[in-house]
Amino acid sequence: MAAKKRITKDAIFAGAVQVIRDRGPNALSVRNIAGALGCSTQPLYSEFRNLEQLQEELLVYIREKYLAVQCSSYKDFARFFLRFAEEEPALFRYFYLRRRPPEERLLDDANGDLTVELLSRNLEMPSEETWEMHRRMQYYCYGIGVMIATGYRTMDHQEIEEELTAFYSILLRHYKHITSEERLQYWLDRSRNLI
Repeated sequence: MAAKKRITKDAIFAGAVQVIRDRGPNALSVRNIAGALGCSTQPLYSEFRNLEQLQEELLVYIREKYLAVQCSSYKDFARFFLRFAEEEPALFRYFYLRRRPPEERLLDDANGDLTVELLSRNLEMPSEETWEMHRRMQYYCYGIGVMIATGYRTMDHQEIEEELTAFYSILLRHYKHITSEERLQYWLDRSRNLI
């Protein structure tokens, strides 16, 4: 007698991602995932106690597979985030536009520590101040990402580049206490690898 094919956690996560892509975040259910995998619900309940556990682990899977990235510049982190919103709008909505428990962080940033280290070193700023600056950039990018992922607004790559540079300049002026165009240009040139 042939052994039954085992449905792995990764296969279940891939099936869940497919359900979200095809039918939207609200369609995520054990029955729909099983349907996408062409199996009964039993293999899913063998791996997970319930849908809530599956969803919790799915968030970790999405974070690691789609959001964690190694970048060499600050702007690359923003580009990557906005590309995720454009290329995976349903996953973006599932991950970022879901109801969250009060204790959960507002904005999950898989690359936050690396990003702040890069900024702090290049801008010669304390990490606490750099975290504050980065949070403001996160909020800005989050707003753009939501508009892109919900179809409210489309932006071509050139427009995104210009927006990111303009907002970075605003933040740089504020956090480096820059009052002249000459000084701003100095820090823009110095941080060229960031933007």
